[in-house]
Amino acid sequence: MMALSLTLKCILFASVFLVGVAADEQKSQVNLPLEEFQKLFTSAQVEEAKRLILDKYKIDEDEHKQKLKALEAKSKLLDNRLQQQKHLFFPENFQVLQHTASGMFNSSAEDAGVDGDVASFDIELTFRVMESSKWTKVPLVNTTSTVSSNWEVSQQAIDSNAFHTVDTVTGKDEDGVLLFLRNDQQVLATNQSGLFKVKYNAYTRVSKSRNLNAMGLSNLLYPLSGLSFQIATDASQSVKEFSVQPPSSVLRVKSGENYTNIIATLPLTADSFQIKWVDFREDFGQAKAQKEDSDSNVDTKSKQEGPEPNQDRLQQEFPQVTANHEVMHTIGEGTIRSLHSLEFKSSSEMPNLSSVQFLVHGDGVRVTSVVGHALQSWTVEEAQGTTSSSLVKAIFKTSQLDSTVALKVHTEKDRSDLSDILVELPRIECKNVLRQTGHVAIIKDANVEVHEHKTFGLSRCEPSDLSSKLRLNVDRPIVLSYKYLNPQNSAVLSVKEHAAMETLEATIDRIHYKALVTETHTFHSIIMLVQSTKLQYLEMLGLPTTASKFTVMVNSVPAKPVQGEGRKNSILVPLLIGLDQEAANEGGNLRTSVEVSYFSTHDNLGKNGTLSLNPPWFELPISVVTAHLRLPMSDENPFNYTFSGDFGSKPLRHLDYPIPDAFSYTTAKRVVPDDYEFSIVDDMWPEDEENDRSASKVGAVKIVTPLTGRSFFFQRLLVVDKELALNVTFKEKEQPVELSWWQRLIRKT
Repeated sequence: MMALSLTLKCILFASVFLVGVAADEQKSQVNLPLEEFQKLFTSAQVEEAKRLILDKYKIDEDEHKQKLKALEAKSKLLDNRLQQQKHLFFPENFQVLQHTASGMFNSSAEDAGVDGDVASFDIELTFRVMESSKWTKVPLVNTTSTVSSNWEVSQQAIDSNAFHTVDTVTGKDEDGVLLFLRNDQQVLATNQSGLFKVKYNAYTRVSKSRNLNAMGLSNLLYPLSGLSFQIATDASQSVKEFSVQPPSSVLRVKSGENYTNIIATLPLTADSFQIKWVDFREDFGQAKAQKEDSDSNVDTKSKQEGPEPNQDRLQQEFPQVTANHEVMHTIGEGTIRSLHSLEFKSSSEMPNLSSVQFLVHGDGVRVTSVVGHALQSWTVEEAQGTTSSSLVKAIFKTSQLDSTVALKVHTEKDRSDLSDILVELPRIECKNVLRQTGHVAIIKDANVEVHEHKTFGLSRCEPSDLSSKLRLNVDRPIVLSYKYLNPQNSAVLSVKEHAAMETLEATIDRIHYKALVTETHTFHSIIMLVQSTKLQYLEMLGLPTTASKFTVMVNSVPAKPVQGEGRKNSILVPLLIGLDQEAANEGGNLRTSVEVSYFSTHDNLGKNGTLSLNPPWFELPISVVTAHLRLPMSDENPFNYTFSGDFGSKPLRHLDYPIPDAFSYTTAKRVVPDDYEFSIVDDMWPEDEENDRSASKVGAVKIVTPLTGRSFFFQRLLVVDKELALNVTFKEKEQPVELSWWQRLIRKT
């Protein structure tokens, strides 16, 4: 009964609960017409779409801000990199664009005194200042070497195309340009960027020596990109024979009425220039003509009245000339080579050295070359009255205005009769000179011995007394040295020639021979270090008759061996591969590493027998020979080995000398800045991919040998012209007989 009443109570409670829930659902439901429902649904969709659009706009706006930040950071990075590059190329924050000079000189005013010896130049310097964030100092001119005045500075801003004059006296803040003197230099300082143009006048003295004029500017801070100079003349005057320094400059001369314009293009490395010219006047030309005809057309009246007004002047226009002669004789096998240095110096600065002549004395002496500054041509002809001398004439260009000229003359003389030990040295005698002095030096070449036999007009001197022209231009000691004051001299030497003996062309420092023996084949490998003096091929002798499949590496560069002629079982290995070209061309000792590997066949080993594992031999001295044999050894086929031959019967436990390593002269290539400082880290820099690709194209093959068998080491020192023998005798070990328990018991008792 109690259970039944409890069940009824539960059913009643559930019914009441369900009725309440249904009533609540009926209250939450609202009935609407279809049109109003559609309007409500559409408005809800519009709000949802607006919300989505606003969210997407916010996301896009955030992404746009991030991109702007990234672009600003990238732009700032590029600006910093650009500033660094500008600072690298222009560390002083300015660049000179143009530097021109336009000068003028009035050469017609002979009575002007000091004022007539001054040439004026209009100098214009254009430069660009890179950055305006700091003050930039631009040196303009050295005040210690140049007199200047009338300074004018103009500026062109970045956003303008016209220059405007800048006041550098008051130094206004808005201009930001100052002109002042600092450390003996006129300096312009500015905190503005853009183009600047500086104009000023420079003055220089014109040196006059009779009718030779010279002027120039020196210690320029920047090379001149353009130079023009105008010389004013009168009707009776003409300007000719121009010369300019540096000699590599290019001159263009344009003559007009009462003026001459000179336009010069100077090299971009010149910090100074000098212009020389000669003034010719009509009275000088007439007087010179009278001087030339005076010997044939002289009347009594002119003699009684005395010389013409310009006669004394003409006598001074033809000064005396002195000559200095320095000669270096090289005595060789069958030849005598001589280098003569001639210097002709005039006693006046008047350029009358338009040509020189000199005699070359000596039987069979040939003049091979004559070189000198402003030399136009030279000729050699037989001297009159003698067959053992030659007359050399050297003609200079009209641009030669110096009072000193220098020539270098090369001569040769063959010693046809080598049995004649007495040799007379060639000599040079200058013509039309007031005095000739000089020095004679003698060096020997090859296998000759030189001694003095007889001299005339020469006195011995120490090699330290010779001029630098002789002492500093030779790489061998000076054997004999003389000086002379008279060109009429002679020197006879005693020359002995000795027969040269053959020397060792190459030697082998180390050889390591390795042999890996299998049942039917033997793999041989050799690595050696060779010293040679341009030995072209290295011959390997004593190879097995079945040797094949060769691989060769010379200085870690693959090479192909060649077959020698006349000898069997030998190959030739090329050595001039992968060398250090600089050291090879200098003729020094060349270290070369050589790696050779090959295969050979033999009969099946069987249970016993003998193998000949002789290393290849060479006709060169060998310091150390080491051998490493790897012979078969396993539990299935155990062998007992005995050795015989030149390496001895007992193997070594280890080698006393390390195994040589192959090396390579190949270096990597990298592009570095001009101011890069190399260190030891650069030696460990890996080779670039281009070198790796070039090495792989050659087709280098290196055989990798497996680590198998038992190792035996041998060593031999100082081997000369000997074929080393290394024989291996092998015999299979006897297998022990297993005894029964009662046999072992009996053997113990």
